Amino acid sequence: MTPTSLPSVPARSAPWSASRTALRAARRRRLGRLLAGLCGLCGLWLLEGRLLARGAVFPGQACGHHAHLVVWTAGLLVALCLLPWAPLAARAAAAVAVSWAATGYLMAAGERLPAWGVTESAALLVLLALVAWRVPVRAAVPAGVALAAGVLVAPVRDTGAPGAAVVVYALVVAVVASAGLCLRYRDAERARAVAAAREAERLELAGELHDFVSHHVAAMTLLAKATGTVAEDERVAASLRDIQAAGDEALTSSRRLLRVLHHDDGDAAPRAPLPGLDGVSALVDDFRRTGPGAVRVDLHVDPRFGSGLAPELAASVHRIVAEGLANVAKHSPGASAVRVTLRGAERRLLVSVRDDGPAGRPAPHAPEDTGGLGLVGLSERADAIGGSLTAGPVPGGGWEVLAVLPVQR
Repeated sequence: MTPTSLPSVPARSAPWSASRTALRAARRRRLGRLLAGLCGLCGLWLLEGRLLARGAVFPGQACGHHAHLVVWTAGLLVALCLLPWAPLAARAAAAVAVSWAATGYLMAAGERLPAWGVTESAALLVLLALVAWRVPVRAAVPAGVALAAGVLVAPVRDTGAPGAAVVVYALVVAVVASAGLCLRYRDAERARAVAAAREAERLELAGELHDFVSHHVAAMTLLAKATGTVAEDERVAASLRDIQAAGDEALTSSRRLLRVLHHDDGDAAPRAPLPGLDGVSALVDDFRRTGPGAVRVDLHVDPRFGSGLAPELAASVHRIVAEGLANVAKHSPGASAVRVTLRGAERRLLVSVRDDGPAGRPAPHAPEDTGGLGLVGLSERADAIGGSLTAGPVPGGGWEVLAVLPVQR
């Protein structure tokens, strides 16, 4: 086993600061995409206005100028519905109202313009994708139908376009709606997978509560009872009886909580014994044999924490290392070295799994925002025992899963 240099100990609030920084970065990215889309629509709107202005009045059409203004204004108003000034369903309804009002005016006036409401159609398509993706189904169906119809009628109302143009528009509408539905399905699958991971971790924590917390409380209660029988001082005996009664109440509450966590499910599969620190070396050896390519794996365990840790903490360390190595195999096939470090400082235990893979991986974010569902459960496990877990890139390249756990012996 080759010792490695130890990572610096972060401040206690560092994981939370990283999460806040990741949230701010995500908001900036969303704002940047929104501004880029709006700039594109503005350019399209100005180009459409220039094309309409060239033929504002056509031979035999007394109201051509008015029709030009209607189409141009409708494009602007529908594009403004992309801004987050109201809930998405309300903005979609407003866009539908504007589009169909313009359609009704043009059809009633009998005006035909050489522009198919391009800005209006583009904004309606974006809204259609967003509605199919994010709006609840009950509201998404009528809103999506109205938006799709608004796009399909644009070429017909403006120029009496041939059937081929309508077919092309119909294909575009189908592709956009399908993309929104695919995103909805992906998010639903993601939510179900996250819920399943949390459920599995919740049941595992419930089992550890039964195996360790209840066991320790029961031992304390028996010890208080046994000591009370031989205590000569009545005040000491009374205090021990109070301790015994409090322990019995704690055991009753623990059983009640376990029934809630398990949903009174008596058919749960038997659980394997909790892994511990002894299994970390085996994890590293397995990764050396089965990891991608010739990856060098270094393991350093602080001798002060080689034994005597609380069983639930040792199990958490084992699972964090296992998930970190699994992430290296899955997301960093180009890594040439992996460093697993267990280090203690100021009554805290740092568990780090760091690789030197390429830097082109996602920006820092909280574990629940990553692609790996295992980090979701590990984050909840770390929170449950008073610690924290983060995952993100590190200076100089590479990726690190870092857990800060309170030391319990």
